[in-house]
Amino acid sequence: SLDNLESYLELLYEDAIDDKIKGTFMILQLVRDPDNLEELIANDQFMGVVTRVFREEAKKSMDLMINLVYVFFAFSNFNTFHPTLTEHKIGDMVMKVVELEMKRDAHRKEELQARAGQLSGEEKEKELKKAKITEKKQDKLLYVCFHVLLNLAEDISVERKMKKRSITPMLIQMLQRKNPELLLLAVAFLKKLSIFRENKDDMRDAGVAGAIIKFVPGNSDEMTMAVLRLMLNLSFDTEVRGELVKEGAIPRLVELLKRPQFRHVALKLLYQISMDDKCKSMFTYTECLPIVMSMVQNFPERLVEKTLVALAVNLATNSRNAEAMATPENLNALLSRLFQTKDPLLAKMLRNLSQHEGPVKMRFAEYVSDLAALTRKTENPDLLVELLGLLANMTMTDIPFSQILIDFDMITFLHKHLAQGASEDDIILEVVIFIGTCVLDPKCAPIFADNHLVQVLYDLMADKQEDDEIVLQITYTFFRCLQHPQTRDVLLNHTQVVSYFVDLLYDKNVEIRKMADQTLDVVMEFDPEWARQIRLRKFQIYNAEWLQAIEREDQGMGPEDDGGLVRGGGIQGFGMHQNLLIDDEGMFDRASPHLKLTSDNVHDEFDDDEDEIDDD
Repeated sequence: SLDNLESYLELLYEDAIDDKIKGTFMILQLVRDPDNLEELIANDQFMGVVTRVFREEAKKSMDLMINLVYVFFAFSNFNTFHPTLTEHKIGDMVMKVVELEMKRDAHRKEELQARAGQLSGEEKEKELKKAKITEKKQDKLLYVCFHVLLNLAEDISVERKMKKRSITPMLIQMLQRKNPELLLLAVAFLKKLSIFRENKDDMRDAGVAGAIIKFVPGNSDEMTMAVLRLMLNLSFDTEVRGELVKEGAIPRLVELLKRPQFRHVALKLLYQISMDDKCKSMFTYTECLPIVMSMVQNFPERLVEKTLVALAVNLATNSRNAEAMATPENLNALLSRLFQTKDPLLAKMLRNLSQHEGPVKMRFAEYVSDLAALTRKTENPDLLVELLGLLANMTMTDIPFSQILIDFDMITFLHKHLAQGASEDDIILEVVIFIGTCVLDPKCAPIFADNHLVQVLYDLMADKQEDDEIVLQITYTFFRCLQHPQTRDVLLNHTQVVSYFVDLLYDKNVEIRKMADQTLDVVMEFDPEWARQIRLRKFQIYNAEWLQAIEREDQGMGPEDDGGLVRGGGIQGFGMHQNLLIDDEGMFDRASPHLKLTSDNVHDEFDDDEDEIDDD
C-alpha cells in the first residue's frame, strides 16, 4: 500500500542487504499497479532514495539489482515518465549494469574453463550447476535492463547515446544466450536500431548475419518472424545480403515459403537476394523455382502479388533458372494466364524468359501470333511495352513476321505509335526494336518500304536525337534494313541517313559510334559511290590530329603560336585539316540528319589517290 511507502523506503537505509532487497521487493509490488506510478514519481524522496541505492548498493546483490531495474522498467513503459528517468540518469546506470554483467559473465566462463582440468567429475558438475543458476538470474537481469533501454530509446537522442556506448555489439552478443525472452527482446531491439545506417553498419561489422541465421527457422513462430523482419531491414545492405547468402539463407528461406505465416516476408527477402546477379544461379539448386512457378500460376487474384512476380522477374534473367521455369507445361500455363489476366508484370517475367537463346526461346514460337493479337488489342501502356519487348526477342529466323504484319494490321499499329507525340518514349523504343526484329524476315522489307515506315524511322531519329537508346536502336534497325534491297533503296536514295551516320561517328556514346561505323561499312559494301566519300570521312576522323599537325607545319606555325596546343611533342588539340573539311559548319550536329555529304571541298590530291586511302 502507498500508505506504507515511508516504511519501505526506510528499509533502503538499513545496512543489511536483505533489508534492502525486502524494501525494493515491496516497492516493486507498488509499481506493478499503474495507478500508483504518478504519485510515486512525484515523490522526490522516493526517486532520490531508489536511484541512490541503485547507483551505490546494487552491485552487491543481483536480487537487489533485479528488483530496482524492474521498478524503473515499470516507469519506462510510459512516455510521460521518460523525462524524469532521464533526469535521474537511469539509462546511463542501466547501461553500466549491462556492461558489468557482460564482463562478469566473460570472467566466470574463463575461470571455469581454466579450472576445468583441475576439478573432479563431481566438483565439475557442481560448478556447472552453480553457473547455470547464476546464468539464469543474469538472463533475467539483462532482459529487464535491455527492456528499459528499449523503452527509453524511443527518444532518438537517447538512442544515439546508446549507440556511442556500443549497444549494438552487446545485443548481438546476447544472441549467443539461450533464454527465449532475452533472445526475442534482443532481436526486437536490433530491428529498431537497424533503420539507421550507422547502427546497420555496426551490426554488419559485428557479424550479425552469422548470429541470426540460426534462428531461421527458430524454436517459436514469434522468434522466426522477428528475425525475418530484422533480416529484411538489413537486406538493403549488399554486404549483409552477401553474408546472409554465405550463411545459407536461401535454402532456409525457400523452406519457409511452404509455411503461409512466413511466406510474405520470406518472399521479400528472396527478392532482395535475387537482385544480386551472382546469387541468382544459387536458386537453381533449391525448391524455389517450382514453388514460385506454382504460386504464380495458381495465384487467386487477377494480378499476381507484386513481390512474388518481382522475384520471378529477377530469377528469369538467369539462363539456368529460365530453363527450369520455362518448361513446356509452365510456359503454356503462364501464357494462358497472361491472355486471361493481361497482367503487365507477368508479361515482364515472360519477356525475361524469352531473351535466352536456345530451347527456352524456341518454346515461345508457337505463341507469337497470339502475343501479336494481344499486342494489337491492349490499351494498357505497361502491358504494351512488355509485349512488344517479348515479340522483339523472337529473333528466330523461321518466325513469319510478314504474315503477322498482314494478319493483325500491324503496319497501322506501328504508324500510330511512331507518330510524333502519340506514345511515350518507352513504347517508341520497343516499337523500333520490334521493327528491327521483323526485318529478319526478308518478306517484311518490301512491306516496310512500301508503307513509308523507313522514312518514319528516319524522321524519328532526328526528333529523338537526345535519346541515346532510341538513336542506337534505330541505327541498328537501319543496319538490318540495309541488308534488303527494298529498304536499302529507300535509305540510300530517299533519305540523307548516311550523312547522319557519319555525324554519329563523333557521338559521345561509344555504342552509338560502333553501331554507326558498322552500318557505314554495310553502306560501303553495297554502294561504291557512297563508299568513296565514307572512306574519305573516316580517314579525316581517325587521322584528325595528324592532319592538324600537317596543317600547322604548312602554315609555318610552332607549338608556341597557338596557345600551347602542342606540348611535350604530342598534339593535344583536336581539329581537321582545313582543305579536308566537309560542310564544317553543321556536319557534326546529331540534330541534322538531312545534311548531305559532299566532296566539293576535298583537296585534289585525295581525288587522285583515292585507292591509297586506308579503309580504316
